[in-house]
Amino acid sequence: MAIFESLTNVLRTLVVGDRVKVTLRPETGRFPNPMEGEIARKDDSGNFSLKSERGEVRINTGDILSISKLSKQSTRS
Repeated sequence: MAIFESLTNVLRTLVVGDRVKVTLRPETGRFPNPMEGEIARKDDSGNFSLKSERGEVRINTGDILSISKLSKQSTRS
């Protein structure tokens, strides 16, 4: 239960424009996994759209295994 509460708290602190790295449950079939990008949209339940170099992807909170906020200066090599 504490893990889900922690995830919920992290998702509440993230805002549109934040860069994040998200690892999803493998059952989602989404690749690459993990993926990095910028939060493009977010709803009250914590679901959000991630804008990455592969386009925009809708992420449901129930599919998230881990999420980390990245610095604005973070770039891929």
